[in-house]
Amino acid sequence: MINSGVIADTCIWIEFFKTDSPLANKLEALIKNQSLYMVGIVLAELLQGVRIEKQKATILESLSILPYLEMNKANWIKTGILSAQLRQKGITLPLSDLSIAVIALDNNCQVFTVCCPNND
Repeated sequence: MINSGVIADTCIWIEFFKTDSPLANKLEALIKNQSLYMVGIVLAELLQGVRIEKQKATILESLSILPYLEMNKANWIKTGILSAQLRQKGITLPLSDLSIAVIALDNNCQVFTVCCPNND
């Protein structure tokens, strides 16, 4: 377990790679302070959106400097249990978001994300 840190959600990384925004600037500060961690699901989500090879290389190079936190079997079990508990309360969240939450909780990290209003 790490002492503290931040895991940035995919939406924050997308902002980082495409704009000079307040979110991108905050992420840059976290990188410079060495308090940012990468997780597999965020890496995979970023790479699935790549349209040209140069983008893939930029993403992989940029993220290679970050420490990496991995899911293990216990984390997956916690993710499934958390999902079931939330569903019993009428709340359904993507497993990707729940896995990030479990990794963050197990490693004393915060999650850097933005809330989007429901477009229903």
